[in-house]
Amino acid sequence: MDQVELRQEKTYCSLMGWALAIAVLCSLLWQGVLVLAAYIRLLPANPTLYYLLALVGYYIAALPLGFRLCRPVPAPPMDRRRLTPRLLGRWLVIGIALMWVGSLAGSWVNELVYRIAGLQPVDTVTETFTMLPAAVTVLGACVFGPVCEELLFRGLLARRLARYGQRPAALVSALLFALYHANLSQFFYAFALGLLLAYAYFYTGTIKTPILLHMLFNAYGSFVVLLLPESGLLPVLYVLSWPVCTIAGMILLARGWKRQVWEHGSGTPSIQTIFCNIGMTAAVVVCFVETALQFL
Repeated sequence: MDQVELRQEKTYCSLMGWALAIAVLCSLLWQGVLVLAAYIRLLPANPTLYYLLALVGYYIAALPLGFRLCRPVPAPPMDRRRLTPRLLGRWLVIGIALMWVGSLAGSWVNELVYRIAGLQPVDTVTETFTMLPAAVTVLGACVFGPVCEELLFRGLLARRLARYGQRPAALVSALLFALYHANLSQFFYAFALGLLLAYAYFYTGTIKTPILLHMLFNAYGSFVVLLLPESGLLPVLYVLSWPVCTIAGMILLARGWKRQVWEHGSGTPSIQTIFCNIGMTAAVVVCFVETALQFL
């Protein structure tokens, strides 16, 4: 790759980095606007209203700006494969396994960091959902969030990064997806699920697949538990389903490891080309700043 091509690839990667940085900055600025509005009493102290307004503000400007910004970046064509019920079930079980293992790792690291900082461990995600009505949780975590995040991380970023190969695209987009969550509790399972969602997207060639999987993962992890009674057999079965699915998922993942289908890209830039540019640097920095704000 000559110097002209290298500069062009850095420009492409910088544009993709700016698309993510804009999404994070939009969320931070919008949170600031909502906090200010609540402080001066233009916004009532209502967690449900705040959450719904936050959802809209996070993406209503960020997604159109991101896609417009990345318009010059070539998006390679993808093969289409049929999503069968068997394949969907397989990915669902593997995803639940990755989610549980990643959640355990994230909870341990999150608690360790809080202890080192001399603070009381806090799970902001769980606290937020416990304050919201079930219908609002479904709308945010199981519908609006998955659709917008898949459009951003798979439809925009992974699709364009696939020009360097689908495997590198999955790794980079999964890392950015994990950083975007801006908390240690979700980092590890977001990265693992990001890899699976990218693979499902590339394999079937349609954004509908990762959106559906993302909805199912969020529903299983956050919404189903809200419907269960406080006592009885169903809560016990739900708790037992996590280790059972984890064992089954790890077996399925190990058995299918060598049968993975990844397509190679036309470009072969280095890690320095992808990350050592102003756009990607800005994206990583704002994600770290947003994560650090969780400890204030």
